[in-house]
Amino acid sequence: MESFARDIRYSLRVLSRSPGFTAAAVLAMALGVGGSSAIFSVLDSVVLRPLSAPEPDRLLRVYEKTRAGKMDSFSPVDYLDLARENGAFTAVAGLRDTRLSLTGRAGPVQVAGARVTASFFAALKLEPMLGRGFSAEEDLQGAAPVVVLTEGLWRRQFAADPLVLGQTVTMNGGTRTVVGVMPRGFSFPLLGSAEALIPFSFDADDLKNRGLSFMNVFGRLKPGVSLAQARADLALVGARIAGRYQEHVGYSMAAAPLLDDLVGPIKPVLEAMLVAALMVLLIACANVASMLLARAAGRQREIAIRTALGSSRSRIIRQLLTEAVLISLLGGVLGTLLAAWGVDALVALAPSSVPRLDEVQLNRSVLLFALGLSLASGVAAGLLPATQSSAPNLSDALKNGSSASTARSTLRSALVVGEVALALMLAIGAGLMIRTVARLLAEPTGMGDPSQVLVANLDLPQDKYAKDEQILSFQQRLLEEAKRLPGVKSVALMSSAPLEHRGWHLSFQIGGLPPPLPGERPTADVVWATPGYLETLGIPLLRGRDIASGDSAKTHGVVLVNQAFVRKYLGGGDGVGRLITHFANEGDSWEIVGVIGAAHLSGLGRLDRVPGPLVVVPFAQAEVPQMSIAARTDGPPLALVSRLREAVLAVDKDQALGQPQTLERVVSASIGERRFQLLLLSVFGAVALVLAALGIYGVISYSVAQRSREIGLRMALGAQTSQVLRMVVGGGLKLALLGVALGLLGALALTRALQAALYRVSAADPLTFAAVSVLLLLVAALAAWVPARRAARVDPMMPLRAE
Repeated sequence: MESFARDIRYSLRVLSRSPGFTAAAVLAMALGVGGSSAIFSVLDSVVLRPLSAPEPDRLLRVYEKTRAGKMDSFSPVDYLDLARENGAFTAVAGLRDTRLSLTGRAGPVQVAGARVTASFFAALKLEPMLGRGFSAEEDLQGAAPVVVLTEGLWRRQFAADPLVLGQTVTMNGGTRTVVGVMPRGFSFPLLGSAEALIPFSFDADDLKNRGLSFMNVFGRLKPGVSLAQARADLALVGARIAGRYQEHVGYSMAAAPLLDDLVGPIKPVLEAMLVAALMVLLIACANVASMLLARAAGRQREIAIRTALGSSRSRIIRQLLTEAVLISLLGGVLGTLLAAWGVDALVALAPSSVPRLDEVQLNRSVLLFALGLSLASGVAAGLLPATQSSAPNLSDALKNGSSASTARSTLRSALVVGEVALALMLAIGAGLMIRTVARLLAEPTGMGDPSQVLVANLDLPQDKYAKDEQILSFQQRLLEEAKRLPGVKSVALMSSAPLEHRGWHLSFQIGGLPPPLPGERPTADVVWATPGYLETLGIPLLRGRDIASGDSAKTHGVVLVNQAFVRKYLGGGDGVGRLITHFANEGDSWEIVGVIGAAHLSGLGRLDRVPGPLVVVPFAQAEVPQMSIAARTDGPPLALVSRLREAVLAVDKDQALGQPQTLERVVSASIGERRFQLLLLSVFGAVALVLAALGIYGVISYSVAQRSREIGLRMALGAQTSQVLRMVVGGGLKLALLGVALGLLGALALTRALQAALYRVSAADPLTFAAVSVLLLLVAALAAWVPARRAARVDPMMPLRAE
């Protein structure tokens, strides 16, 4: 230990004598360790860390599997059948997100909420820290209205009042009694950002319609029951339900570990980003190794003297490795500080589709990862330089202060070639994502200019708006108020905003065609809307007529369908005048009066998915309390927010306007996951290019310093400045070309992993490969140009004087 301490003290003295070298090496390591640690912190919190619930490995996500193999949510009736008939779970719980208006002293505010069944708390094995959860009686509509608050909402809205239990709050225009407060730090990914939990309150329609699939369901396994046994039990339950009800023929039930189900889509993305970050770290290691090799050339006299005085080669290697590890550890400390900032940036920039973002932090696991990475990087960066430098030619080193080493120069060149290859691979990945995002943003949405449309949401509480007439009255009054606002060209209400994840999906039959086989009824996304819907969103009417104010509950049911509906279910004909039946209710009949363009509307979330069949139903003919408002303006849409909020309050003083934003922002957010990947790959690619450029600069600078006598002789013998420039820059470009060749081969192999994230761009896109290669060669030429200019200014008399 005493010898190790001496090594550290000596290394600190040596590094302090070369502050420029030390700062550059530490910064290179900090960029690599910091980026890797930041990505690992997200991967650890989102994917690797167990859910924050007792025995999280016993929690399963349960789905209904349709005849077509689609994993679907549960209807309330199917959920209740599952809860009664399963034998594998101690508790099965259902939930659904909702939006709640909480009226306080400053007026109503919209808070994220969730409807949960009474079994929710038992399934999680988690009880409120104050009060209680819900009882089975409170699951049914008509029970006393209650609410359980999260600890954050309790502190923010109720000043952490310990006597909050039993108090009533105005929520959704009615009063609810606070019966519980969840523990601090409570988080459950299926709830999203919900801050208030209310009972599910099944109504009469919920308990008879098996086509209403909107419940997320999870369960806790009984002790000793395995995943395979649970799946076998669900197969039996699903078969029994399918045997009792024709509409479920061909349906089954499926289950997956809850954590795997939640993080499945994002896990490969985060793993790919971690690989990209580690590639940057490899480039940093190569860069530091190259710097250490160059520095070692100037320390050959020192090493030779120590060898002559009896130091063994292993002792010298240990000393040089200690210096490299110390550089890496200092870089790790700085990198951890950068990671702390980077984690906040990642969370802020990550799309909302990434689960458990609120749990991301720099914890002990991340710090241990950073420490291990720093130690490994120090050894990786220092081992080769230490081995190469520990056995100098004693005669040359003691006479001249250095010993020429072709092997050392070759190694430095090889390291730079590797840096260029890795940088090219990262830059190509970034280039492919840039092209993907550009194509997605250029993809027609099927709507008009989204920058001139304001969208916001508002959900009418079912206990206050229980009747269709009440919902219709609210809609009519709000539309009248909104149309009078200055700058509003058109306005409409709809059940879900474009590209929102809360759309409806219903089945039906085509009039005039034989009834489909059980379980094979056609389905479509459904949007309820008021007149003005097409005009406000800029959706073209291709045939027939638009919905009108005369389409009411007293007239025959009418609908609009999109082109995808006509192509898939009507054989591509005209469509107008055809009937769909058994749609909203069994035995009903609706006439298709218009065909609209295939716009991205109902809960698709990604612009690269082809719009599926869509049905637009007049709000006045089938009311639903869930709705959004859209207004097309002739000025900045966000300038309308305050007046639109006043218009809503004028209709209902307890109704909050939630998440006002432009439709352009909604469209942009729909490709948030791709944008996130683009941002990270672009940052890593840019850092890699800078490090590769520094590597080329260092190698060429060292070469110029070593060959200054040769260059002077060439110039004394008549070599022109342009010839010297070509010679030096050419040397740098040779290294870059070799790195580009290797990088292209590596990119062809690795970018295949990106294919699933690309849109209308090949993983081997020749334009991207060529453009990035040319860019890297230009960067390499620029990096070599600076030492080349210095070489061209060498005094031709210098070598003659030396001779």
